[in-house]
Amino acid sequence: MKFSVNKNLLSQAASIVQRAASTKDTIPALSGMLITAEKDRLILQGTDLDIGIKKIIFPADIVSEGSALVNAKYFSDLVRYLSEEEVTISLDETNNKLNVYNGFSSSYLNLYNPDDFPEMPLNKVTHISTIPQLVLKNFIRKTVIAAAVTHFKPVFTGILFDFSGDSLTMVASDTHRLAVIRSEQIKSEQLPGQYIIPVRIMSDIARILEDGDSEINIGLAENHIVFYTTEQDLSCSSRLIEGQYPNYIQVIPKNFVNTFLVNSSLLTQSLERTSLMPFDQKMIQYVKMNFEPEQLVISAFSEKMGEMTEIIKEVEAESKQAVELNFNTRYLLDAVKLLSQENKNIQISLSGPLGPAVIRNPEDDNYTYVLVPLRTG
Repeated sequence: MKFSVNKNLLSQAASIVQRAASTKDTIPALSGMLITAEKDRLILQGTDLDIGIKKIIFPADIVSEGSALVNAKYFSDLVRYLSEEEVTISLDETNNKLNVYNGFSSSYLNLYNPDDFPEMPLNKVTHISTIPQLVLKNFIRKTVIAAAVTHFKPVFTGILFDFSGDSLTMVASDTHRLAVIRSEQIKSEQLPGQYIIPVRIMSDIARILEDGDSEINIGLAENHIVFYTTEQDLSCSSRLIEGQYPNYIQVIPKNFVNTFLVNSSLLTQSLERTSLMPFDQKMIQYVKMNFEPEQLVISAFSEKMGEMTEIIKEVEAESKQAVELNFNTRYLLDAVKLLSQENKNIQISLSGPLGPAVIRNPEDDNYTYVLVPLRTG
């Protein structure tokens, strides 16, 4: 195998594929990147069995075809720091090394056995739907914040893709908060179905997606979900999380004691300041929120450092009912930061001092963030 290719194209592709390679040393082949040269294109693949990424570089100057399995991290790092525009790579089968030439520089990397690289589930994909990459990126950004990193119920460590009726709903929850976003413009071309995808993998996919108008396809291959471009120059597969996702619709309250419009910029700044207050590591950091018809009083207390109080006057209320409750500071700030980028005001609907609160952009009903107040002594 021998080929020459643009260094920037190779570096960009290698950094994408590297995200799928394992960082553990238990199975060396899973920490590798399979490089295949064929005809006039270069194929890079990586997988840790849970996630798989395939990226095609076209065109490439292929002198001789072949494949090699090299450590993904070291290869990606090496290519990124090369200085010349073109890089030439050749396989030394006798010594089991991959030679990398760039200008007057030369390096070699030791190889793994390419026969140990597992086959990725990309050949038989049943198409489900197509979605603009920028839209999917935004949907992930708005739901991933609510998913659990670890949980005794694996479904809460994933994002639900719910294709039902003529719409797509994406849902994430760690049982303390819930994020739901819906689009009637995106629908399934197959029968209705629900698919739960690990949040770690969705975060990686969000980083790979482009900000332009290009689209990404969603398909199913056995127990894997696959995201792929129409040109198939990029494919990402993920093992699905098994289990039944709880009924998220019944978690969203419909009746409220009062609804408030709060200036989003002022609320963000106040919460960021109160989050600076140190707290006991054994406790959850929280803020006390006293919603009144004409103002919002936010306070944070630290036995070690003191107390902080913020008053926001730019508040509108539907009724005269005041409500006082406590929120996890970070959970509230996650939603407020997101929505403050979209609108001057944030709508906060309260179902009581211990009932779930619903946080929305008042001009967009498609996204809902539900936050459960904290019970404190």
